[in-house]
Amino acid sequence: MRLLRSRTGITLLALVIATLAAVRLLAFFGWDPTVFTAFGAEAAATTTYGEAKLGREVLTRPHQGHDGKFFFVLANDPLLLEPERNAEVMDDRPVYRSQRMLYPLIAGGVGLFPPSAIVWALPAVNVLALALGSWAVASIATRHGAPAWVGLAFVLNIGLLSELFIDGAGILAFSLACLGALALEDERHLAAAAAFTGAVLTREVMAIFVAFIALFWLIRRRAVLWRVAIPPAVALLAWAGYVRLRIDAEPASGYWRELDIAPFMGLIDSLTAGVGNYVDYLVIGIFVVLIFLIPYRAWRSDVYLTWGAVGFALLGPFLTWFVWQKSFDISRALAPLATVFLLEFVLARQRRRRPDSALEPRDNFRSNRRDPISRQYL
Repeated sequence: MRLLRSRTGITLLALVIATLAAVRLLAFFGWDPTVFTAFGAEAAATTTYGEAKLGREVLTRPHQGHDGKFFFVLANDPLLLEPERNAEVMDDRPVYRSQRMLYPLIAGGVGLFPPSAIVWALPAVNVLALALGSWAVASIATRHGAPAWVGLAFVLNIGLLSELFIDGAGILAFSLACLGALALEDERHLAAAAAFTGAVLTREVMAIFVAFIALFWLIRRRAVLWRVAIPPAVALLAWAGYVRLRIDAEPASGYWRELDIAPFMGLIDSLTAGVGNYVDYLVIGIFVVLIFLIPYRAWRSDVYLTWGAVGFALLGPFLTWFVWQKSFDISRALAPLATVFLLEFVLARQRRRRPDSALEPRDNFRSNRRDPISRQYL
């Protein structure tokens, strides 16, 4: 199909897929957008806050709900002008939640949108980000000789679709990281720095994505990627400092709830607890394989997106049982691995079909960048 052969076609298809996924959930729950916000039946403070802001009852999820309810609070006050009020209606980690500022800042219109608009804007931003990320991955794929349809690895990523259904920030964060990797492919360092800055301000863990691109750059090219790596780091530290000025610091033990110092202990604890089902165990097994496979592929690859994903592969073993116990959570936490795997799988097949297209050094790639005939055999 011609639609699958162009980046524009893939982007439009991704937008349709994301929209249909969102509409299906909306239709099933009576077209109430608070289904995305994921207020929790047992999170009374946040649910009461939402109902007070919207002037009506909201839909709730079992137990504590999910991340969307925190982003709804932050979207109503993205600049933390009322930090005490926000802290009262969030969980015991308001500092941790408030560091992820870009997604609620956009969805809240920099604090100007009314709550009734915010509940629609939160999923709308994610739908657009799914299309944007798909375009970026499709663009990266075509630059390395793969077909544009590989961009669908973004919108069809189970972890990112899960983020859509709970108003999570992972979609926007990863789409910005993909845009940064694409800009770096085109030698647009300032644009890459801007995109990576947006990624880390959306989800602070994206800092390891940028760090591993810089590390591979240093190893492969023996140069430091100052102009690209420093702005995200400065922005992340600056916002973290601002948050701590506005909100009293929280206990360190609570802040790092998702991380453990012992590798794979969280995985072992989740498997021995016996709380999962066959789907959970299948997805967990897939991501365990990807944790080992992606670094191996990255060492043989010249794709910046793959280099950055190594950070998530090395993060995976240190995630706690809280993340590993369910496929829903681990697929969101390690979502970049799934998209990068498909990209590298297709690229590997392309290289096997063309023995003369073995990986060239990045310097050769850059010297031939404006030659479409040379570029397609990378």
